[in-house]
Amino acid sequence: MKTVAVIIPALNEAENIQSNLAVVREHLAGIKDISFTLIVVDDGSTDNTAKLVCQMREQIAPATEACIHLLSLNRHFGKESAIAAGLQAAIEFDAAIVMDSDLQHPPALIAEMVTRWSAGAQVVEAVKSSRGNETRTRGLLVRSYYALFNYLTRLSISDHTDFKLLDKSVVAAYVALPEHGRFFRGLVNWMNFPSEQILFDVPESTRKRSAWGNGALFRYAIDSITSFTAFPLQIVTLLGGLTFLLSLVIGVMALSDKISGTAVDGFTTVILLILLIGSVLMFSVGLIGIYVGRIYDEVKRRPGYLIDQRKSTLRDVQE
Repeated sequence: MKTVAVIIPALNEAENIQSNLAVVREHLAGIKDISFTLIVVDDGSTDNTAKLVCQMREQIAPATEACIHLLSLNRHFGKESAIAAGLQAAIEFDAAIVMDSDLQHPPALIAEMVTRWSAGAQVVEAVKSSRGNETRTRGLLVRSYYALFNYLTRLSISDHTDFKLLDKSVVAAYVALPEHGRFFRGLVNWMNFPSEQILFDVPESTRKRSAWGNGALFRYAIDSITSFTAFPLQIVTLLGGLTFLLSLVIGVMALSDKISGTAVDGFTTVILLILLIGSVLMFSVGLIGIYVGRIYDEVKRRPGYLIDQRKSTLRDVQE
């Protein structure tokens, strides 16, 4: 019997975690000839998420179908680190499925994912055909981000999600990647294993409030783009060239006015040039700073996450 790990990152989901896990297990129970294990990665929750997962684990024990394990991180490291920790823990399984804990990734699709994987697909990914009840402004910002990411990196991740099934070989390749700052969707696309897509409409989240505010999404967008391409650094060169050409034009005009005796007294041109050049320089320094910061994070070789062994139950799985 093949084994599949279902990795569910969770952050402060105490209100719904048990009912959501019950829904997931209900859908998994209908899939034959596959042994499922739910790995809930508690990403430093400050509520009772970890405790409730352990309670549910004890309640269903010693049931063999879709058993539950908890992987608890020492603190909040972020969703990307939680996914990486879950995949590391699932490296011995035949496949791994990553999905959100709020049921916006419909567990009903898992059966189709497993079917396509059994037919030979190494990656089966769920792609949004609609964005649910998302506001127009949010949708516009998201589409703009996808367009920018696709253009700069030459990787198409439009409407892709973290809801994916990865074959064992893909999990091993992902875990072996040496970089610290990871972008799950982008890296799976970059590895380019044979993949298939399943379209779905995004259902309403069980959360009352989204864990992703606009600020968090903006930082996530910056991190994902800068982790895949250095093209924005080339903007610095472009801006420098444009500024130089503009300076030449203004310089020729000023020199011509001086020779003809029509030059106007004052420092308007000088002030404008200083403001223009200064703004370009400040923008360039800030852009370079982002990449220097990423280099700084990488060279430290600090682990992307730490596991709280006192709370985790995954030792049973690994042994």
